[in-house]
Amino acid sequence: MPTTITGLVLLVVLLLPGLTFVIVRERSGSDHRTTPFRETGIVVFGSVIAEIITLGLFGVIRVLMPQLTPDVGRLIREGTVYARNQYVAITWWAAGLLLFSCLIAACAALVTRKNPHPSAASAWWIMFDTWFPGENPVVGCVLEDGSYVEGRQASFNVSSDDSPDRDLILVEPLKYRAPGAAEVKPLPWGAACISARQIVTMFVSYPVHPERAEGAGATQASDPAAS
Repeated sequence: MPTTITGLVLLVVLLLPGLTFVIVRERSGSDHRTTPFRETGIVVFGSVIAEIITLGLFGVIRVLMPQLTPDVGRLIREGTVYARNQYVAITWWAAGLLLFSCLIAACAALVTRKNPHPSAASAWWIMFDTWFPGENPVVGCVLEDGSYVEGRQASFNVSSDDSPDRDLILVEPLKYRAPGAAEVKPLPWGAACISARQIVTMFVSYPVHPERAEGAGATQASDPAAS
């Protein structure tokens, strides 16, 4: 671990692209929780690759337009003397190169992301994203006490682990059936948060799109058994 402010800043700068890669990849998919060693390796490897590409592009710009870029040779030879004289240009270029490295890492995370195999994904991810992504289906939940809650899925935990320590958010139109009751009644609320620990059974109803309905009708018409 760094023991000085300068060392801490350098550590953050060096690892920021890799951290960007991990954060973007986590937010755009459902991945297994990796070990600290593996996650550290991903951060370091992602940072190194992004920064090598960035420095390579900087080298090309330096060769083509030396008057617009800081003189790296003088910076190495003269050190703080050159840095004090050219601190504005060096600061702007350093910040720009860092942001460009993070942009490369974010783009790499978006390009390399992929839906996990069903065997490695949670049941929630399969129902809410894999089968019909972006649908926000109607979800009905039977809870431990026998009550029933129904609403449109608005948000869910994308963790690949089927853990009870997560929540499901449903939005209107909300319906509720009290324990022991036979009738489901509408609720005058906008949203409900349900703990996965309390859910016994979950039902999902997907919207029917015209193209899907036409495809299903064509399949039935061409199937003698269906006729």
